[in-house]
Amino acid sequence: MFSFSKALLLPVLLSLAAGCSTGRGGVDARAPAVTVNAPAPAASATSGPEAPRAAPAPERTVPVGIVSEAPPGGGRIPATVTRAVAPGDPLRLMIIGDSLADGFGIFMKQRVSQRGLPINVTNLGKTSTGLARGDFYDWPGNFAGMAASQRPDVVVVHFGANDDQPLRRGGGGSVPYDTPEWDAAYRAEARRILDTAARYGAVVYWLGPAPDRDAHRNALLTKANRLFREEARGAGAHFISLPRFAAGPNGEFAQVVNGTKIRTGDGSHFNVTGYFLVVDQILKAIERDNPGIFLPPGVEVAGLP
Repeated sequence: MFSFSKALLLPVLLSLAAGCSTGRGGVDARAPAVTVNAPAPAASATSGPEAPRAAPAPERTVPVGIVSEAPPGGGRIPATVTRAVAPGDPLRLMIIGDSLADGFGIFMKQRVSQRGLPINVTNLGKTSTGLARGDFYDWPGNFAGMAASQRPDVVVVHFGANDDQPLRRGGGGSVPYDTPEWDAAYRAEARRILDTAARYGAVVYWLGPAPDRDAHRNALLTKANRLFREEARGAGAHFISLPRFAAGPNGEFAQVVNGTKIRTGDGSHFNVTGYFLVVDQILKAIERDNPGIFLPPGVEVAGLP
């Protein structure tokens, strides 16, 4: 399968008003109407739209592990950015998670460029990953290396779509899905990421996943919203519930919200409009929590809510 760069995909993405279905086996948030990745691996009949089936191909990764010069303190995530942001020293914003996170990262870069914001976006979203399959991709472990090397000011996190399956750790062992033990192990994986963010003083915006058209997957996403909310708030992180603005009136899956189509035909991903909807909510939250972070006092930007 050929590999295309995100830079080449962006003109295609931005020309689309909505996406179309690519089936459950290989959907990719980077291309609402074009599949560019090989079919995503899956380990069980109940796995998510991109859950792992086989060992991932070799790829460039950030070194794993927490370096010794990590900032002292930690323990609790800061509520606000603790340093000045300027065009010459932009906000370091990192986005991690599954293919939906990858989509948010792509369109975050677009929005930041359109608005001329002093933000350096690092998009580390990875298709076919989640918190349940550490044997396929250990997100908490890899994030430790990412945070150590890049020192983000803000981290945006999205998981859930591939996690409706047994939780398997990289070192071996499996926890059966839909059990109290699974819930506890899943929380522990989320806490590992939150603990690393706290160690490096990064503000965290954890996204509660939007509903999915698949009933089995949606049951997990509904529960994940509660688990992520509790863990994020317990650690001092911000929590943004996507169902509050990207779902039907009762929190159910909906392709059209407030008269606008925001989801693709696969029932899991957003289309271009939907990705920008989420990105704008993230930026609003950052600006709400850090008044004036992107603008000198008294300066207004036309069209900025």
